[in-house]
Amino acid sequence: MHPFFIKNTKESAVFQSQIYSLFHEDKTLPEQVFKQQKHYYLFEEFHWVLSEEGWMMLKSLAHHHHDEFILMAVLEHSDDMNRFYEKFGYFNWLKIPLHITADEYLSILTDYPKHSKNDCILNIASRVVWASPTFKWAIYGEREFEICILGIDQEIAGKTLESWRPLDDHVLDWISVVFPDQIVPDEFQKKLAAHYK
Repeated sequence: MHPFFIKNTKESAVFQSQIYSLFHEDKTLPEQVFKQQKHYYLFEEFHWVLSEEGWMMLKSLAHHHHDEFILMAVLEHSDDMNRFYEKFGYFNWLKIPLHITADEYLSILTDYPKHSKNDCILNIASRVVWASPTFKWAIYGEREFEICILGIDQEIAGKTLESWRPLDDHVLDWISVVFPDQIVPDEFQKKLAAHYK
């Protein structure tokens, strides 16, 4: 188990209160998953944020906001989270320092509990969040729809977010792959636009 995973229940409780002040625990897309309204919402593909390039962007975003680390969590029902803790002795929540390399980030994502190779974040996480400890930015990712949404309070110029885009036809194309005939239902599009445009 990687040392950045949260093992202490008191630290986990603090971490959970921070994360759940940013995100609705039980809401999923196309609903509004952010509790705190952000000025800008940008989109990227889910698996891209779980990649080397994704780590470089996360690190750059954190440096821009003078964060010392990044909070990362697999969102699941508290019963499932507690079962995971009871079985493996840690939570699927992390406090990631910014000094790590892209390879170390990938190592964290593929790290698994002893005797349970399939339980790594890269394989099992259906909803993942990344957040600034200062709450200036937050990312919600949902595997089912293959996207991540960055909520941020101010625009950032430069290369940090160059691959991220506002909700547009390109983003809907990413999402469409999970629907029959690759057509995003009108109701889904309307709800997404109402919350994130």
